[in-house]
Amino acid sequence: MQLKVYRKDNHKKDFGRWRRYLIRLGLAVGLAVVAGVLYRLSGPMLIAAASLRDFVVENPYFSVREIQVRAGERVSGNEIVAIAGLRQGMNIWKVDPARIEMKIAKHPWVRRVLVHREFPRRITIDVEERTPKAIVAVRKLYYVDADGIPFKEVQSGDNMHFPMLTGLSAEELTAPDPGTRKRIAEAVKLAQLMEQRSHSLSEIHFDAPDKIVVYTTGRRLPLRMGWGDWEGKVARLEQLLTLWKGNEERLASLDMSYREQIVARLRRAEN
Repeated sequence: MQLKVYRKDNHKKDFGRWRRYLIRLGLAVGLAVVAGVLYRLSGPMLIAAASLRDFVVENPYFSVREIQVRAGERVSGNEIVAIAGLRQGMNIWKVDPARIEMKIAKHPWVRRVLVHREFPRRITIDVEERTPKAIVAVRKLYYVDADGIPFKEVQSGDNMHFPMLTGLSAEELTAPDPGTRKRIAEAVKLAQLMEQRSHSLSEIHFDAPDKIVVYTTGRRLPLRMGWGDWEGKVARLEQLLTLWKGNEERLASLDMSYREQIVARLRRAEN
């Protein structure tokens, strides 16, 4: 019985092996036939595809008739279109949005740009401009935005009514490490907070990586802010100034770098 079963099992195995062989052979022959047909048709198909592409690219139906630019006040629409290299009448299929975005993004006032093709005949360009929040003094003067990025040299006649950032080196500003940008952005947040509380700043001095000294407009009273907890420190500052109202001139400096307290240094009394 065991011998018969063994032979019967072998017979089944041989039959299955031949069936798989025939299936593979059939598939190989079928693929060869399909490949031959495709090879013979590839020439006409490629020619048809090229003709269709030429028809679309050269068809006046896809000529750009309208270019919309949504920007701010610093960069005009004509300037954006000139930078992009766009013109009416060009085929919309030849417009490369990513390449145009890279070109426009090089403009110092441009923070973000998006270019869209609206088929069949319209191009739209959305530009978000940078807003200066401070001026950093490093050899020259540069506008700084809320992200802590110096983006444009300040020219004669430009608006100078921003807090001046001092104490930074050119190496710190150009370093690939984003730490300096983050510090500048945090300092800008403090300036905006104090502006909201009617304490506009004239200078923010970076005294150390974790220390800044600020000066309010019209008052040379050093405010040693330390780092962080701007809301709490500004609130404590206002409480102290209320207590010293009318006697502010006696204050030589205020140190708010300590936790939950302000250390006031007084001026020496003149004889």
